[in-house]
Amino acid sequence: MRTKHYAFAAASAVLLVLVLATPTLAAQGNNKPCLCKPMITPMSGTARNVYVATVTYSDPDGDAAAKVEVYINNVPYPMKRLGRGTAAKAMYRARLSLPPGEHTYYFYAEDARGESERFPRYGAYNGPFVGAKKPMNRLPLLTKGGVYFDYGSDQNIYTYTVHYKDTDCPPSPKVQVVVDGIVHDMKLHSGKPNDGVYHYQTRLPEGPHAYYFMAKDRNGDCVNLPTAGFLRGPEVIAMPNSPPTLIDQRLEPAIGGVTDLAGFRTRYRFYVHYNDVDGDDPPVALVYIDNFPHAMKRVQGKPANGLYGFTTGEFLSNMHTYYYYFEDGKGASRRLPEVGVYHGPVVTR
Repeated sequence: MRTKHYAFAAASAVLLVLVLATPTLAAQGNNKPCLCKPMITPMSGTARNVYVATVTYSDPDGDAAAKVEVYINNVPYPMKRLGRGTAAKAMYRARLSLPPGEHTYYFYAEDARGESERFPRYGAYNGPFVGAKKPMNRLPLLTKGGVYFDYGSDQNIYTYTVHYKDTDCPPSPKVQVVVDGIVHDMKLHSGKPNDGVYHYQTRLPEGPHAYYFMAKDRNGDCVNLPTAGFLRGPEVIAMPNSPPTLIDQRLEPAIGGVTDLAGFRTRYRFYVHYNDVDGDDPPVALVYIDNFPHAMKRVQGKPANGLYGFTTGEFLSNMHTYYYYFEDGKGASRRLPEVGVYHGPVVTR
């Protein structure tokens, strides 16, 4: 009985050692190999180029590689170990000839005990980009094109925007919007020239409108948004036109000589303030001196709300008259004074 008891105790001790050792043995299982510094060079070229894929294989367990491959468009190409390094850590390389077109790639490796690794672990990298006789030019992309607002009046400012992106050309694009058949250059609003938002602002006449976007990269390749047809909008209604106002007219000086004390001709300056509540700039801005029109220029403020002036020294007679006349370009006009004339300047000899 004592012998059986000792035998049972010994067997239990062996079983306990095995149980305690099991996690350690599991922890010493096969680990995945590592793939580092994956690359293909060059990333763009022609069908005549040789494209070199390289990656560094290493295994934390010291296992040699059973295979290392680069997949181009999901087709495996075997890679060879370079002379330097060890079986468990070395650089692998493949020399490739690729047909023209856009390609994708990823790397795959297995160690001698069947554990594998993929880089990247999902998806694939874009490239190389191969041209037939010259390096391939990937077309730029136009996205998120539209106009703000879809509806409004002929007094609103309408903003056309589109996002332009070119992944392989230097930043020198030409981005345009075609509105009702008229081409307008767009300016960079935010981002970078080769990856940014372009915009164009304008007023539009009454009625329905249509537009589309187009862009040309430095190589001269063109894209459109939409690729065919056009986009509708905005729908514009006409607002009643308000006539402009003319205020704060003045003449400086009102009395003077033909020449000043230094012997130079006296300069007489005519001023009037133009304001249009509709924001219309004056295509016609005149001061009539002795019934002869003279064009006035803006000297202060904005075109639709600013001070206009005219300067002259060509006065010989004593008494003169003047009045102002402006048009807003929408069929409305304003004369100041509404009837009659102002008197001046009084020029002494």
